[in-house]
Amino acid sequence: MKTATKRCRKHDESKMVSRNKNGCFTLLPDDLIMDILQKLPSDILRYKTRFVCKQWFNIITNIILLDHASLILETNGGPFGCQKVRLMDLQEDNEGLKMKDQYINIDTPYNKGTIKAWCNEYLLMTHLYNGCLYVFNLITKVASYLPSCTLPCGRHFAGKSGLGLSYDGFKGVYKVVHVSMGPPIQCEILIFNDNLSFNGCVRWKKIDGPCYTGQRKFYWDDPVSVQGRYFHWDVHSCKYLVSMDTVKERFRQTRLPGLKYFSTNNQYCFVEMCGFLTILFKDSPEIINVWMLKDFQKTKWKKLHSIAITSSVRSSIYPGNSLPVPITSVKSGRYLIFRKPVCDSGLYSYDLKDKVMKRLDIVIAPMERCVVQTAATSFS
Repeated sequence: MKTATKRCRKHDESKMVSRNKNGCFTLLPDDLIMDILQKLPSDILRYKTRFVCKQWFNIITNIILLDHASLILETNGGPFGCQKVRLMDLQEDNEGLKMKDQYINIDTPYNKGTIKAWCNEYLLMTHLYNGCLYVFNLITKVASYLPSCTLPCGRHFAGKSGLGLSYDGFKGVYKVVHVSMGPPIQCEILIFNDNLSFNGCVRWKKIDGPCYTGQRKFYWDDPVSVQGRYFHWDVHSCKYLVSMDTVKERFRQTRLPGLKYFSTNNQYCFVEMCGFLTILFKDSPEIINVWMLKDFQKTKWKKLHSIAITSSVRSSIYPGNSLPVPITSVKSGRYLIFRKPVCDSGLYSYDLKDKVMKRLDIVIAPMERCVVQTAATSFS
């Protein structure tokens, strides 16, 4: 009896220690935790508090930050100029969109670089001079070079290769995906953990690319990342889109929706909306149709909206009958953020509910690049 009693006491004590270690927040319901966390500044929520535990990650990502969108605006001043990087948050409220921007310091031993992708708290960057890849943690401010690629990439310039950064929530690791346009199309993947520890044993792993991507006549862009997992490359002048599930590490080809026939005059752009790939088709000078890929595995597209471009909007941001370039969407799915196809000093929002296009009250430089954050939908 005494032995059994001692075991029960030790078990109860271990439970109390575990409960104290995890904190009193584990005893609170999600709605009460949400009310407490909402009192914190948005940057603290996004880059620090969100990664405390799985429960906080899901509350902040799926509930509190539901009406947010985040952009990094980057200006490279060249070899003798200074790199300027600022973070812009867009938040939806009853009065529309509110904007907040701040300059952030990316001071690394690797000198200036160009941001290629942004997933969770990590930036994937290329060295401005030698084209080497490295990753930078926005929370810890730690950077690390990646091992050299094995595929031809033309120093990772646009058109020569596609680069992306994803998060595998099942294994809790990040994956750098590098695609060389070939021909033939080739792919390699590099995996790293949160500690950014690389050694001589780390190597890029080659993945079989798609066999056929149509008659590609122009170039590839960096992929549109969805849910921090699915990559989509626009293969120009083709009725197919090249996609990849970075968790399963498999390619597939997806036929574009709404095309009775394909020609080089088709104008379309891709953007992530509400955690899904969305494509905007210009059917006429006045109409842009919006389609969403609701099921990646079964390739099911759903037609959502038709955006009417009025004469006033067309004259201001729609020059030469070109398609406005979508940058991102607020996570509620109500607002799409556009940039003018030519050099311009502003961003525009389109309200899918009220069908109104407005210029945002923020000034951007003509050569300022927009890098959109992709957040993983789960945390392990």
